[in-house]
Amino acid sequence: MEYQPDVKRITGEGGIIASVAAHSLGEAIGLQPGDVVVAIDGQRLRDVIDYRFAIAEERVTLLIRTAAGDEREITLTKDPDDDLGIEFTEPLFDRLRTCNNKCPFCFLTQMPKGFRKTLYLKDDDYRLSFLYANFVTFTNITEADWERIERQRLSPLYISVHATDPFWRAITLGKRDVPDVREQIRRLGQIGIRVHTQIVACPQVNDGAVLRQSIEDLIALYPIVESIAVVPVGLTKFRFEGKAPKTIRAAIQVHETPEWIDTNWERQPLWEDPTTGSHPLHQPELGFCSRLGVVTDIPLRCYTPAEAADVIDLIEPYQRRCYEQFGTHLVYASDEFYLLAGRPIPPAETYDDMPQYSNGVGMVRDFLDNWARARRRLPARIAHPTKLALVCGTLIAPVMEHIANRLNQIEQLTVKVVAVTNQFFGETVTVSGLLTAQDVIPALRASGCERALLPRVMFDYSGERSIDDYSPQQIGALAGMPVALAGEATELARYIQALARSDG
Repeated sequence: MEYQPDVKRITGEGGIIASVAAHSLGEAIGLQPGDVVVAIDGQRLRDVIDYRFAIAEERVTLLIRTAAGDEREITLTKDPDDDLGIEFTEPLFDRLRTCNNKCPFCFLTQMPKGFRKTLYLKDDDYRLSFLYANFVTFTNITEADWERIERQRLSPLYISVHATDPFWRAITLGKRDVPDVREQIRRLGQIGIRVHTQIVACPQVNDGAVLRQSIEDLIALYPIVESIAVVPVGLTKFRFEGKAPKTIRAAIQVHETPEWIDTNWERQPLWEDPTTGSHPLHQPELGFCSRLGVVTDIPLRCYTPAEAADVIDLIEPYQRRCYEQFGTHLVYASDEFYLLAGRPIPPAETYDDMPQYSNGVGMVRDFLDNWARARRRLPARIAHPTKLALVCGTLIAPVMEHIANRLNQIEQLTVKVVAVTNQFFGETVTVSGLLTAQDVIPALRASGCERALLPRVMFDYSGERSIDDYSPQQIGALAGMPVALAGEATELARYIQALARSDG
C-alpha cells in the first residue's frame, strides 16, 4: 500500500520526534523521542521538507518543545550536510491537504463502514507526492504552493491526469471547475519540475479516442512528463453505506452524501440541491451532473479481457514510437491489463528504469526476472516435510503456479498456491494488495498447509496491519500456522533456504 498519514499525529505544532539515532547530533544535544521540533531559525516547520531545507545550514537555532511541555532553544554549529539523526512520527506537521474531487471510481467511497477512520480520508497533498510518490490531482494547488514547489525544487511530482481533454477530465474528477492539467504540467516544466502521470481508465469513458488524445498530449510534454501509466479502474461490491451505483453519475453523487462529506475536511458544492434532487445548488452551469445527462449515465464497470487487450494494443505502438524518438518507452500499461488479457508480460527493457513500479507497472516482470536468478540458489531438499501455502489474489495466481511448480521439485517441500477469492470487496477485486485477513484466514484453514507466505502488499506501509486491521501474527494465530511476509522473489528464496537449515 502507498503511505497513509496518521492524522492524529499531525498536530500543527511541529514535528514529533519518533527516534534519535545513537551517537548522532540529536543525541548529543539531548533530543528525545516525544520532543517536538517547532521551528528552526525562527521558521515554523510545516513538514519534514521544511526541516530538511532549514537544517542544511552551518549554524542553526532550534526551538524544541520537550515531551514534558517545556520550550527551549538550542543553537549549534555543524557541517551543512550533517543531519540531526532524528526521525519524525509523521512527515507532515501541519494540516493534511485533502481531496476536493468526486472521482466516480474513488476507492474510498467503495469501502464499507467499520474500518479505521484514516482509510476513509481522501488525501491529495502534493508534499506526499514528492515524498512518497503518491498520485495527486493538482486541483487544489494555490499560488503559494506553486511558489514553494519552485523554491524548494519539489521534483518529481506524481499527477493523476485521467484525461487531458478538460471535458472528460471534469467527468473523471466529478466536478466542473478543474484546471487544464496540460497547462499545469507546462508550468511545472518551466520551473524545472519533472512529472510522472497516471490515467485510471474506465471502459467507454476515458479509454479509446479519449485515451489516445491523452497519451498524445502527454507525449508532447516530454521530457517534462517522464512516464505515463495507464491502469484499469478497480470496483468493489460496496459503495458508501452499501450503495453500489451503476453509473458515473450515481458514483459521483456518493461523495455528496452527508456521511461521506463528514469524513473529509474539504467540503464542495453539491451538483444538485439535496432537498429536491433536481435544482442546481448555484447558477445553472454548476448543475454539472444534470447538464451532462447522458454522458454521466455511462455504466461504471470493470474491463473485460477483450477490452484489456484493446488497451494494450492502443498503448504498444506509442511505446515503439517513443523509444525510436526519445530512447524511452514513456507509456506503460499496468501489469493488471496484461494479466487480465492473458497476454505475456513484456520484457524488462520495455519498462525502462521501472518509473512506475509502485503503481503496478513492471512489478510482475521484475518478480519473474528476480525469480529466475533466485531459483538457482534454492536447496535440493529441506530439513523436514513441510506443506507451504503461497497466498495471493486470483489475478496473479497463474504466475504463482509457475513458481510453485519449481518449488515442488524440492525434496520434502509441498507448495500450494492459495488464490484467495475476495469475498469481502467482491470477486471483481482480484489483486493481492486488497486481500483482507477475513478472507485469507478461512482460506488458510482449508488449505491443509502447515505454514504460509503472505503477500507483503496486503499490509500497510510498515507491514504491520492488513486493510481490516489484522497483524501478520494475528492472522497466523487464527489460521493455526506460522506466517511470514514476502514481496520479492529474493524474500521467497531466503524463506525456503531457511527451511532447509531449520531444526524443526
